[in-house]
Amino acid sequence: MRFASIRAVFRVGRVSSRLLLVVWLAFAVSTVQRAEDLPPETLSSVVSVMPQWPGRARGAAGGPPGVAPEGSGIVVGDGVIATAWHVIEPAVAIEVRLSDGRILPARLIAQDAASDIALIGVDAMLPAFEDAPEPQFADEVCAIGNAFGLGLSVTCGVVSATKVANAGFNAVEDFIQTDAAINPGASGGALVDKDGRLVGMISAIFASEDGKNTGVGFAVSTALLRRVVDALVAEGEVYYPNPGWRLETPDRAQLARGAAPVVTRVTPSGAAARTGVEPDDRVLRIGERLIRSPRDAIAALAIQPLGAETVTIGILRGGAELEIELLLETSDEERGADTILGDCPHPEPVCRVRQAVFPVSAFDPLASATRIGAKLLVTNRHVLGNRSDAVVHTPNGPVGARVVPSDYTGDLILLEVEGLPEDGLILSMDSNAAETFFAVGADIGRQEIRVFTPGGLILGPADGADLGRLHVTARMQPGVSGGALVDDTGALVGIAVGGGEGRFEAIPAAQVRDLQEGREAANAAEVTRDLGRALAACDSGIEYASDTNVSSFAETCAAADNHGQLLEAGRVAVRLGAIDEAIALHQRAVEQAPHSINARLSLAASLQLGARFSEIVEHARWLIAIAPEDPLVLRIAIQAGVRGNDPDLAEEAYTLLLDADPRQATAARRFIDAAPPAPSPRN
Repeated sequence: MRFASIRAVFRVGRVSSRLLLVVWLAFAVSTVQRAEDLPPETLSSVVSVMPQWPGRARGAAGGPPGVAPEGSGIVVGDGVIATAWHVIEPAVAIEVRLSDGRILPARLIAQDAASDIALIGVDAMLPAFEDAPEPQFADEVCAIGNAFGLGLSVTCGVVSATKVANAGFNAVEDFIQTDAAINPGASGGALVDKDGRLVGMISAIFASEDGKNTGVGFAVSTALLRRVVDALVAEGEVYYPNPGWRLETPDRAQLARGAAPVVTRVTPSGAAARTGVEPDDRVLRIGERLIRSPRDAIAALAIQPLGAETVTIGILRGGAELEIELLLETSDEERGADTILGDCPHPEPVCRVRQAVFPVSAFDPLASATRIGAKLLVTNRHVLGNRSDAVVHTPNGPVGARVVPSDYTGDLILLEVEGLPEDGLILSMDSNAAETFFAVGADIGRQEIRVFTPGGLILGPADGADLGRLHVTARMQPGVSGGALVDDTGALVGIAVGGGEGRFEAIPAAQVRDLQEGREAANAAEVTRDLGRALAACDSGIEYASDTNVSSFAETCAAADNHGQLLEAGRVAVRLGAIDEAIALHQRAVEQAPHSINARLSLAASLQLGARFSEIVEHARWLIAIAPEDPLVLRIAIQAGVRGNDPDLAEEAYTLLLDADPRQATAARRFIDAAPPAPSPRN
């Protein structure tokens, strides 16, 4: 399902930022990467891309940097520049600024939305990049791009990972991951080696709440870039091989014997069936590439050279390894990005869930809502705020929705909608014990409902926590709030809320039932109205908080008792120096969802600023029991142990940190042995 919204200029996978604990920990460590000087002519192969978006300022028009949408591009041929499709997709006109300052008009040649690559043309002869050898871990690399529209600049780091196919930005991904600083404006720029040779085209970053670099950036590999460029130049579009198979992640028992995906279905007339692939085969290799997930298989097939007829694949069948020459032909009816092993490389029942999730706009500009009845949707209360209506975006256009009152007090609300598809999917809440979870919701950047990277269960709701949450590693991002968290059968497990740092939360389906039952309560309208007003008042208080009204806004947000707002209000209170108020807000968030790692981290940070170290100890012990490999958790526990007079806790956390991050363990040892005086409370 596609929907209309303004795309972000730069493809950014946003993750909720936690309180910057690392800044506050006395033994936090930072590193600086060093790279050789780049050849000066390297910049001549990179341009700034300045698209003219409807209703937006134009680049190079004298406005302040960062206001107009801008991106970057790399020269790949005579007068041909590759850039990120999301930079120019809405454009009515395009210009490029060369490294010497000249500004030239550009024209769209062709694009491939599946890989987020587009080609634009200019009437100028510019030097094209030479491709670098295949990068290796820790190779020095530099990112060149038009960060924040300030013009071309260079930042350097190392290759953090290669062959990344599961970042979740595009239907087809083969990324080089780097810690080189990449910021908005660099999309479409160059990732180069120390000799100025092309390693990849910058595409996306995982970013903090304010959109800034977090040290996790992605560049399209030259293998995929050249494959797409060749196809776009030759044919004007890209056809990816479709073997006619369905691959799925192996179950836990199979994973113990290897991570290779399982063939669960083979189309009788497809290339896989005709070359001997069978259901229950496990795909070990495609070409020289090891395959650990269905997304790896998509990438491995996508980078096969244009015109190649076969590729050797390794499969495991009945304990024996076999090699098969897989045909790469794709029939006319299978052509297009939507058939790259399916545009949704997940179990079919999960992919169907997209029919039951709709973009919704109200108090929040854009979120998701999940269908649980013929005319009934459920979304997060914070999406509606104090609104009694909303707009639901359906395949047939926007339709109105009205709030259905309930005496349920958590972060869910019901919407009654006329005009939902009559033959659409209505989700069942009959999930059994599941090991794999999928978040389904609105992707604002791609303007569609999609299934995000699956994950497992961290913790269920705490016993006795009526408004407790599911804590999962299934990826979510802004726009997914109100979407569905489902198991591999497509059954509804919960309603997505959000999260970050690899830890995401959903409200269990049991609370959806409570929400429905609450419609019959005599005070349903009153409860719904009062909670909506309190939530809107808290949101306003957060926006306009100052050191003169911090106590009143904290009281307002405490009254709203919304988990997400409690955490955000606490962070605002910290910034204003109101540490006691921050502690109270974060403590309430922990009481509401005791199994929330992010809430406990926020509370620990607030307690630390209040110099209440002994109170951190119980939370630190809980955290290291749940996340014993998380360096941040371990640093908190070490500091709590030292400052809170629990040396056993500090030593236990230090021992764990030796395995989790030996570099940080060295600094931690010094802190344990010779800790500086404890800081005074901030209040």
